[in-house]
Amino acid sequence: MIAIINQVFEIQQKLQQRGDTIADRNFKRIYHEFETLGYNVIDPAGRDYKETDTDIEATLSGGLSTGMKITRVLKPIIYQADSGLQPLLVQKGIVIAEGEQK
Repeated sequence: MIAIINQVFEIQQKLQQRGDTIADRNFKRIYHEFETLGYNVIDPAGRDYKETDTDIEATLSGGLSTGMKITRVLKPIIYQADSGLQPLLVQKGIVIAEGEQK
């Protein structure tokens, strides 16, 4: 299932890069189906990057600095429901983080 989620995410990213929003509704429905199966898919794009984040693996563009943001997501963060307990991290997000341009 993780491989399918990653493929759907990658297709969505490629369409967004082209500015194509025709399938947005379909992607929302697919992600809803993932949630009903117990998977929570998180796109951390735009989130502040902190060295203490345990749910992502980041490549830092330009080195570590203050005010870093996640600018590109190669793989989303995926959690799986664990019988009413704390959700289980099944895939760390693979991201690129960049410092603020001055």
